Amino acid sequence: MAEHGDSRVLEAAGNRYAVFTRAYDEERGAVELARAEVLRGLRARLDELVAQSGLNVGRLARDFRVLLATPAPDDWTSGQEQGRIDGRRLSQLVANPAERRLFRDEHWQPKAQCVVSLLLDCSGSMKRHNEPLAALVDMLARALEEAGVGVEVLGFTTASWQGGRARRDWQRAGSPPHPGRLAERRHIVFKDLATTWRRARAGLAALLKNDLFREGVDGEAVEWACARLREAATDDTLQRRILIVVSDGSPMETATNLANDVHYLDHHLRQVVAREEATGGVEILGLGVGLDLSPYYGRCHTLALDGLPGRATFHEIMALVGGRHRR
Repeated sequence: MAEHGDSRVLEAAGNRYAVFTRAYDEERGAVELARAEVLRGLRARLDELVAQSGLNVGRLARDFRVLLATPAPDDWTSGQEQGRIDGRRLSQLVANPAERRLFRDEHWQPKAQCVVSLLLDCSGSMKRHNEPLAALVDMLARALEEAGVGVEVLGFTTASWQGGRARRDWQRAGSPPHPGRLAERRHIVFKDLATTWRRARAGLAALLKNDLFREGVDGEAVEWACARLREAATDDTLQRRILIVVSDGSPMETATNLANDVHYLDHHLRQVVAREEATGGVEILGLGVGLDLSPYYGRCHTLALDGLPGRATFHEIMALVGGRHRR
């Protein structure tokens, strides 16, 4: 289970989370973080991993469609002998009083009226899982898209180790006590909702770039991902907005922990999740990579990701999304 506890510093501040400086925070597209030739090589490697898994993405898509689809009106079938009167056919009744095919029926088609955002912990400890993680995310994004589900893939890390320029600014300011978050926060967009899997292939391959993985500020990332889901997915017909956080442990950013206390960031994460769940509109699920994330997420599952994902791995994710895994 992830180590967690209450932060005395955060409690003393009335549970008001602080950020020393946002001057170096950034949101970047994954394709901006590597040269094109590097991404081509990483994409070729990712394609190899997906092929080695031996999974049929089309079959996974059908499984997700069964899980997530609900009947929705799609079209009308005219020329029926019962249903709703079709005004366009009333002239036929005048020409032939025996005509009975004057009605139309509404045609219903199963549709997945939901969107899914995958939020990936790109902290240093996740680096050892990057190949199975990249294969999992690539196939999951493709399968969900084929199932008619809108998909976004996001990541969070820092732009430098141990606080970087934010920490140096704090030191130049005389190192005032309890500065709050003390890091160069980096949020990464591997694939946004508007971009198809095919067009996002290069960005998804950036998950194999080892130097993206540094430290993690989880609470702010969850806030960011939830806000994106609410802002981008505004269709009134949507029944579910799902955020799946994939992580292997507690929030960790060295400079912040040293300048405040070791539970500052994980206390904030629990605050954020509780607040977002109370706000509603987004379901937050935790997918722990080899670790129980139940201290943070009410609905979660621990996933073994020691090798390439198999069909059972995706069925475990389906069970989580379907509400069959809980704290």
